[in-house]
Amino acid sequence: MKQFKANQKVSVQLTIMSYETDYQGIVNNTEFIRFLEKVRYAISKKLGFSYKQSRATKLWTVMAHVEINYRSPAHFEDVMIGTGWISKVGNSSITIAYEFRLKHTRRLIADAKQVLVFVNQKLKPQPVPKALREKL
Repeated sequence: MKQFKANQKVSVQLTIMSYETDYQGIVNNTEFIRFLEKVRYAISKKLGFSYKQSRATKLWTVMAHVEINYRSPAHFEDVMIGTGWISKVGNSSITIAYEFRLKHTRRLIADAKQVLVFVNQKLKPQPVPKALREKL
């Protein structure tokens, strides 16, 4: 596997489905949490640090903070490109930055950031795993 570089961007194509929209056919704002998760999963796969590996180390990540700025609407059947990258590595946390753009026009739909904290089974913060930190 190719070495992941700090701030390397990972993108996922997302087609807006009817169940992700409101009665006007505009993406419901709560759906963006799911979109963040889809991009975050792609980042973890690219890093070679799967959820199975995380569980094997008896560590989990919890979302400590999420911030989403809605810039313009996306509609049913629009195709968005969700892009994410690790923007900061702390002692026990990582911050992921995101942006979502329409595929064909590149119009910015939303940008976001998410802070994830590594915790043990008792939900106590733990250092970012060494194997992951070395890749970042």
